[in-house]
Amino acid sequence: MRVLITGAAGFVGRSMVRHITEVRPDLQVRALDLNMADANNIECISGSILDTNDLMNSVQDCDYVIHLAAMLGVKRTESSPLQCLNVNVQGTINLLEACVREQVKKVVLASSSEVYGEPVMVPIREDSPLNPRSVYGISKITAEEYLKAYAQRYNIDWNIVRLFNMYGPGQTSEFVIPRFIASVQRGQSPVVYGDGSQIRAFCYVADGVSAIASLLDDDISNHTFNIGNPESKISMSDLANKVTSLLGNGIQPEFVPLSASTRKSGREIWTRIPDISKANETLGYTPKINLEEGLMLVAKSGEIPDSHFDPL
Repeated sequence: MRVLITGAAGFVGRSMVRHITEVRPDLQVRALDLNMADANNIECISGSILDTNDLMNSVQDCDYVIHLAAMLGVKRTESSPLQCLNVNVQGTINLLEACVREQVKKVVLASSSEVYGEPVMVPIREDSPLNPRSVYGISKITAEEYLKAYAQRYNIDWNIVRLFNMYGPGQTSEFVIPRFIASVQRGQSPVVYGDGSQIRAFCYVADGVSAIASLLDDDISNHTFNIGNPESKISMSDLANKVTSLLGNGIQPEFVPLSASTRKSGREIWTRIPDISKANETLGYTPKINLEEGLMLVAKSGEIPDSHFDPL
């Protein structure tokens, strides 16, 4: 059997490819991304989810699809909302059309905790109200609804994973954990926007992709799951202090107004902690990497690509 992974050259995609090739020898992996370098043991295709010919070639003879390809990043998506909607919505529609034609058995869609906006209850359950504050969150809800509509019309199995603050080696400094670590390793203060009271629950990428891979099981279909690590919840000020403490150089965080970031006060989400009981009960999903261990794995990897974007 064969699985197509879109966005396979991205941060989560690279870990996804690595995980499946290591733990699912029964699956042939085909990897699609804009600039997909050749790799051992997998079939690599350079192409775009906006190109229907690329997609038809990629989906051909596939049993499963893990759809990770997306435009993300606060500054990118908020400054280019039309492009964000085009990539994340039209790209998903293009993929679903190809899946229908090639009779793919199941599509697993990577969505985001951004769909919840500022939660009305914490921790956040899958049936919590959806109230996104970003065009990215809107694009992800729309992609979810298209997937379910295509599944209903064409009898495709599906699963949706709403990912909560994935991190790990190879993530760009656009994101907060590699940004803090890169700053401290350069001898600079990690910059915290606002008072640092924003709370996130961070999930090491290897834990996240293991949950996604488990959804290729034919007996687990047509569900939405929160995937994250509620045990790794922490405020941004405490995260900055933890990074400086772990790396041991005495640097203190620098606090700047929220207005200096890409996330203005009306756009900010203050608390984001997942309830993962459904994934635990259905998939046996339990994150294994705690926050301190994960931070040290990122710091020791030396894999923090530069970014031109200013994130939170």
